[in-house]
Amino acid sequence: MRLVSRARIALGLALIMAVLAALPTAAQERGITPTEIILGTTAPLSGPAAPWGATARGVEAYLQYINEQGGIHGRTFRFEIRDDGYQPPRAVANVRELVERVGVFGIVGMIGSANAAAVRDYMFRNEVVWMTPAVESDPWIGNPDIHYLFVTYPNYYQEAKILARYAVEELGLQRIAVVYQNDQYGMNGLRGVRDALAELGMAPVAEVSYELTDADLSVHALRIGEARAEAVILYATPNHGAMAAAALAQLNPRPQILSSFTLADPVMARLAGPAWDGVIVPSYFPYPGTDEKVDRVLQILVERNPELATMAFNALAGVTFIEPMLEGFRRAGPNLTKESFVAAMESIKDWDGEILRGVTFGPGRRQGINRIFLSRMVGGVPERLTDWIEYPVEF
Repeated sequence: MRLVSRARIALGLALIMAVLAALPTAAQERGITPTEIILGTTAPLSGPAAPWGATARGVEAYLQYINEQGGIHGRTFRFEIRDDGYQPPRAVANVRELVERVGVFGIVGMIGSANAAAVRDYMFRNEVVWMTPAVESDPWIGNPDIHYLFVTYPNYYQEAKILARYAVEELGLQRIAVVYQNDQYGMNGLRGVRDALAELGMAPVAEVSYELTDADLSVHALRIGEARAEAVILYATPNHGAMAAAALAQLNPRPQILSSFTLADPVMARLAGPAWDGVIVPSYFPYPGTDEKVDRVLQILVERNPELATMAFNALAGVTFIEPMLEGFRRAGPNLTKESFVAAMESIKDWDGEILRGVTFGPGRRQGINRIFLSRMVGGVPERLTDWIEYPVEF
């Protein structure tokens, strides 16, 4: 009897081992279960950059829609959002909680160059998939640790060069100034303007920085007036961008404002009022009202979160963060791991999503897009000025 019992036990153990060996390896991955994929983000739902928090709400609404369609390969999505108020210490605490306590597979987005810089080493050390941190490209160029990073977001430096060249070569303006946030975001815009003007044998007539704690930019605008600037290139949060536009509108003559795409949302027309009329702003995807696919996605978002109707561009920008990732999940198949996901993302070539167009990744490429176009804002409505303008792929 003893021999029979031992044989049965051995057979039972063998069967258990066989079953375990047959289970998908994805079960061992953080943030992946047989029925769920867990993603998260930290975003400015409050503070001076709060309108940018609509990107996270856009991701949330779009994933709700994907779940309603049955998810991807039998898995639905859980999306955890944490508010950081645009403050690096809070962003660090949020990311640690999402990775260590919630156990996310990846972080989607993250607004703020200082926030991303504060968590970058932690993300790389813990091999967290990171989809489109909304920051400048400098930290990724030449970085050997970006295996799990994928970016579909414009380059501030290259964008600033395009804006400066457009002001000089297309608008015929010679006296170019910069108003910029005193951090990595603003400094990259400043650097791009400086370099573009230097290539044209020029230099900014004024470089005016502000701090996030500044509650009024009237004195900053006076410095622009004293420099007799004909154009101002603006890198700011939504609240400070509105302050700057309102203050610059009091100057006579009033300079032409060219802003970073980060202020392309119609919310700026509400924050700045008539002062935002005529501002030239880039975009990296078609505006709502100009493209049927984009309009359909916006309808999907607003049906699930009506508040997003007033922040359409930012909400759709959130979809640009997540939709290439969803394509990666589809291509990776049901046996999902970090490495199968990476391989799937690297197979994306000239891919058109609902919002993004022409996305390309690869084994040596993590910069998924490299073009923008310019529009002029009139009553919060964009009037397109240019075709697509390409810039270099750098990482």
